[in-house]
Amino acid sequence: MRELARLPIDAEAFAAKYGPWAVIAGASEGTGECYARELAAMGINLVLVSRRSDALEALGAELKAKHGIEYRTLAQDLSAEGAGLNILEAAVGLDVGLYISNAGADNFARFFEDGTEGAHRLVRMNISTLIDAANGFGKQFVARGTGGVIVMASGAGLGGQPNLAMYAATKAFEINFAESLWAEYHERGIDIIGIAAPLMKTPTLLRLVPEDFDLSTAYEPADVTHNALAGLLAGEPLQIVPDGPGQEKQPQVQADRKARLVGFVEFNKQFTGG
Repeated sequence: MRELARLPIDAEAFAAKYGPWAVIAGASEGTGECYARELAAMGINLVLVSRRSDALEALGAELKAKHGIEYRTLAQDLSAEGAGLNILEAAVGLDVGLYISNAGADNFARFFEDGTEGAHRLVRMNISTLIDAANGFGKQFVARGTGGVIVMASGAGLGGQPNLAMYAATKAFEINFAESLWAEYHERGIDIIGIAAPLMKTPTLLRLVPEDFDLSTAYEPADVTHNALAGLLAGEPLQIVPDGPGQEKQPQVQADRKARLVGFVEFNKQFTGG
């Protein structure tokens, strides 16, 4: 396993800014479960969303017993039509301060040799559901004057990769979507961060790879999600966890992308009046 130094985070300040409720789409295992555990430890109530209601109920009950939080669950396929709207409905009446888009996927195939249903499923999961949920919760954040959105994208979204055409393309949407929202709203008290996540030792990965797969290059998911929370509170638009070919250049890529964003924020004020 690769080590990832944990960034400092003020749990009290985080809970005050993004509580009292957080919604996690894709919460039953892996990175979603890691988010749930750390947020519950901060005293933040949770709306847990995934396809497996039994896993969500077990996790919610455990976190309620351990940390005294409240929780709701929604059994929802994130690739289904209307999934984002269903997530919003599940949180009606709650003071939500944080939305985490954490959809997992395992559609890895050569595009021309495969059918297109898997491709359309990824578009619904990583784009359509995110659009509807982020728009709905974002309206609430604008009204309350604070809030946060974490978009768990992937390093695959930084450029094309073989056997990952649709996955890389939809993750590129997620990264650019998060950066654009940050540019629009960070000066209004709403934080948005895109996470270019690395290879992580998650249940999804373990289901995909052979038993003898070398996991020495994979990260611990709880370290990645912790740093995502820290990056959100710090006001960062993008977090790239070094991974894969060219990883030594990725910290500079992250810095350059932020500098470009900041430049466009100032440039656009010429047209909007600030």
